[in-house]
Amino acid sequence: MKVKDMIQLNNVKREQLNEPNLAYYEEMMLYIRLSSSKSEQHTEEILLELLEHLLEAQKEGKIAEEVFGKNPKAYCQELIAEIPSETRKEQIKFAGYISLLFLAIVSFLNGIVGFGFHYFFQFGTGLSTFHLGSGIAIVLIDLNILYLFILGALKWLKSTAFKPDKQKNKWIEFIQMWLVCTLSIGLFMLVIYLMPEFGRSVSIPTIAFAGIGVILYLLSLLIKKYL
Repeated sequence: MKVKDMIQLNNVKREQLNEPNLAYYEEMMLYIRLSSSKSEQHTEEILLELLEHLLEAQKEGKIAEEVFGKNPKAYCQELIAEIPSETRKEQIKFAGYISLLFLAIVSFLNGIVGFGFHYFFQFGTGLSTFHLGSGIAIVLIDLNILYLFILGALKWLKSTAFKPDKQKNKWIEFIQMWLVCTLSIGLFMLVIYLMPEFGRSVSIPTIAFAGIGVILYLLSLLIKKYL
């Protein structure tokens, strides 16, 4: 069974759990799925097995704690240790997909916003000029910042699992994530501001960035689907 099919089946079967068992299972699911270096295929297979096991136990009147124990975090860590790591090909595929998607969004927004400001408010010009050397350097640095942001976000989300006072800390966690996102965006902008100009100068219509963004987005879909 394909990963997306298992995820869909998991979503359907989870609706059969009662509220306490659903809350317990979803904490386990969050913790296990956020082990990003592990095989997605094997991860979803284990999650589906755990869900089916819990559904059978629920029919017998048992609760999740009776099935998986009072320390679900330790239980999940044992399961994660048995899941094989993702293959190098899949890791490269995922990194390529995320990188292209990020560049597609940035390029598209840059083209649309720049064109809109010029066309509707006569702000700036219809041409964008940049230097190839500094442009490539900015892209590479920003991709590394993106990688660190994703890695940090996954670890942070994983650390919030199994906390008894999770609902009480909801606003605190929201503010923390907002600050991290703001810091990341600030770093992206700071790199552009501080990067010295070097390399060949190139000028293209600002709206062309929107077209480049669409092309990069289509390429990211191709990588995700076929490679």
